[in-house]
Amino acid sequence: MWTIIERAILTTASLTAAMTLIAAPTSVTVPTIVAATALSIVRLVNNSARWQMVPAYLAVTWLCVAVATTLPAGMRIIGGVVALLLLTMAAALVIGLPIPNLPQPDGPFGVGKITTTEERDVTTASRMGRRRLFITVWYPAETNPVQRHPEGEALWSEFREAPGIPPVLRRLTGYLKQVRTHAIRDAHASQYATTAPVVLYQPGLVSITAENSLLMESLASHGYVVVGIRHIDQRAELDEADAAVDSGTAKRTQAINRELRGPLTRHERARISAELYRLSTSTAAVVARRTEDSQHVLNRLPTILATIPGYPTGELGSGRPIAAMGLSLGGAVASELSKMDDRCTAVINIDGGLYGERLHDSFSVPYLMIYSELNAGSNDLARDTAQAEFHEVTAPGAKHLDFHDATVVLPILKWSGQLGSVSGIRVARWKNGQIRQFLDRTVRCATPDTTAG
Repeated sequence: MWTIIERAILTTASLTAAMTLIAAPTSVTVPTIVAATALSIVRLVNNSARWQMVPAYLAVTWLCVAVATTLPAGMRIIGGVVALLLLTMAAALVIGLPIPNLPQPDGPFGVGKITTTEERDVTTASRMGRRRLFITVWYPAETNPVQRHPEGEALWSEFREAPGIPPVLRRLTGYLKQVRTHAIRDAHASQYATTAPVVLYQPGLVSITAENSLLMESLASHGYVVVGIRHIDQRAELDEADAAVDSGTAKRTQAINRELRGPLTRHERARISAELYRLSTSTAAVVARRTEDSQHVLNRLPTILATIPGYPTGELGSGRPIAAMGLSLGGAVASELSKMDDRCTAVINIDGGLYGERLHDSFSVPYLMIYSELNAGSNDLARDTAQAEFHEVTAPGAKHLDFHDATVVLPILKWSGQLGSVSGIRVARWKNGQIRQFLDRTVRCATPDTTAG
């Protein structure tokens, strides 16, 4: 509804500005500016955080003055041109930073969500004695069509609530409070959640667990429990890693990254990427710590799942298949975890590298490698030495950020070249389908039960 109101404001205000350019205000311009003003007030009261509409509000304010008073022709024309420019700017911001209706999860279950925190002692970290972890769990929930959408969590609320976020950035993302997901906080678990396979998710280098909400909700709706892990002090962790790199290595890695952004054959890309992984010892240290974070969460998994409403505690100790999944650096963490922990039965690497201390160890569990177009072939080192299924797919027209919710939520990034030519919704559905089919085949090992609980 609010998208329609925004369009109506821009349309009526643009019509008024155009008529102001042509001639002095007439009886025709009065109804249009009244409508634009009324709609602007409604929109402003409903969501003052929708800063993308500020240029339109300024244009409407000036047009009110132009219609209500008699202005010299020159001032009226200049003002009309400025108003049209402001309205064009607002239209671009509204299109590039929309309030989208996120697609419904396509599985038979509802989606529940809980969050919690964990801490673990670290004896090897040079900077911190304890690591603080933020945990998000998406799980199959009892279906309640009436309450499912209105009570959905606001998108990326984790980001806006996280400590250390600059106030300006918090303000700029405030409008996303109106973008509702389909996950219901503390929803009652479906009876099938007790035997659902677990997917352990690691986000990118500096990110949030909910960076892939559309994927998490899709998996939960199909009967998977997804546990996302974020190191709370990730910014300090990154600064520490950067400080540990000597200048010679830093220059070489920068040169390699420039090469990787250019046109290369698949063989060249694999060879250069392997050199990058070998040189990136500080990144490997970050991966090692986050892998240990993942093991800590696996050890604490029964306790974490016990906080889900309606989750039978008698089944918490039962064994269940566990897959590791991650985006970008998180893909490296998932890969490393599979080499260290026998509880991990499959790996999904979403356009991530092979940073880690066990670069040359072979994978012994099924592995799904999802590439963006530019990165295809980067991890051929792992493919060529894998001792189990290594399945790879490439998303045509996709760039790295297209595997993030940003591909749907921030289409403005397409204008700056950060997103590929492919449709955001299309690549999200493609990615979700590839991952679910892989999990159904390798982790669930059976056709999923489609009876909603």
